[in-house]
Amino acid sequence: GMQYITTVATSATSGLDGAPRYIYGNLDQRTFNVEFRVDYTATPDLTVQYYGAPFISAGSYDGFRRITHPRAEDYQDRFEMFADRVRLGAADGRYFVDEDGDGTTDYSFADPGFNVRDFNSNLVVRWAYSPGSAIYLVWSQIRSGFAPNGDFAVRDDLNELFDVQPHNVFLIKINRWFNL
Repeated sequence: GMQYITTVATSATSGLDGAPRYIYGNLDQRTFNVEFRVDYTATPDLTVQYYGAPFISAGSYDGFRRITHPRAEDYQDRFEMFADRVRLGAADGRYFVDEDGDGTTDYSFADPGFNVRDFNSNLVVRWAYSPGSAIYLVWSQIRSGFAPNGDFAVRDDLNELFDVQPHNVFLIKINRWFNL
């Protein structure tokens, strides 16, 4: 659907009216996510639980337009499509707009495409070392990454995700039952 991207300032010296341009586009978003759990009971006193959840989402935009009359009765009259008056710069990741069609760039905006990559996991080992008493060893890991390209490729994104520096948390919890 149509999504807001950015607001671009213009100047009257560029041949435009100097009013801000509200840029919208069609968002194509693709997502891959899985949640899995593994529970293993080695003995009644020793258990292992694992939870993992990779998440990948990529969004790319096309169909760029600017809002011209936001309250127009007919939907088609609310915006002006850029069509062939917008082009993506080869190296700088910006879209260049020739709004008036004179062959000169009037303004530009950053490519709004994105890739979000996250992986959350928890490992819990519980050992009941005596009746009513237990030791818990917990390892929690978070990996999170972002890239501004919008290309969706599960294998590549998973590889990139595991290249991200993780945030690890290790905990030890000891419960002791005292008989008074």
